[in-house]
Amino acid sequence: MNDTPEPQLKPLLDGSGNSVRQSDNERMSLTPKLVMATAVMAACLGGVIWNKSSSTSAPPSSSLTSAMQAEQPNAEPQIRPDAMHFDTQFALVPTDKAASALASTGFDEQQRAQILAAVKNRRMRLVRMPIAQVSGAIGQSVAITSGGLRQNLVLKPDLQSVVLPIYLAGEVTIDPLTPPPTGGLGTGILTTLGPQILPLFTSLNQQIVLDVIVQ
Repeated sequence: MNDTPEPQLKPLLDGSGNSVRQSDNERMSLTPKLVMATAVMAACLGGVIWNKSSSTSAPPSSSLTSAMQAEQPNAEPQIRPDAMHFDTQFALVPTDKAASALASTGFDEQQRAQILAAVKNRRMRLVRMPIAQVSGAIGQSVAITSGGLRQNLVLKPDLQSVVLPIYLAGEVTIDPLTPPPTGGLGTGILTTLGPQILPLFTSLNQQIVLDVIVQ
């Protein structure tokens, strides 16, 4: 046992420099969830069971259900002019671990081969973004887009490690897919600097853009 204090969740600032406030109950309940989920993720190397977006897919694991779907690449991410931008640091997936990391995603064989080639040519990098739902009715969905590829994730109270392909100047967009519940949809991510609470989604017409720095 060590005496290192728990990482504290600190709210990000919105575009105007104001902090995004959370209730005391949310702060108290979120920290142990993310800390415990972080320990589990470290032990298991994270991971989320993915669904391929094809008509034929392998049967799901008997103990886990799929939460993610990968879609065909888009030319450029659609960034809203009123999107909330934040600098974020995520851990890099080593090149020799890229193939195994991609195997846990919902990308099809051709997509995985293209991403892997881009990683080996240093045109693209892979990072892991642990994300969890911290407020709102369970079962909300978000779209996470990076490197021209969109992945639809069903959020859970526990951290799910999302493998993201990004270019050298990486932007990751997060958009709500289901109407946020009364009080808003809150999410939290785990960065290399510790847990962070993202701003609440209160409508479908909102977007968070993470400007990724790879560590």
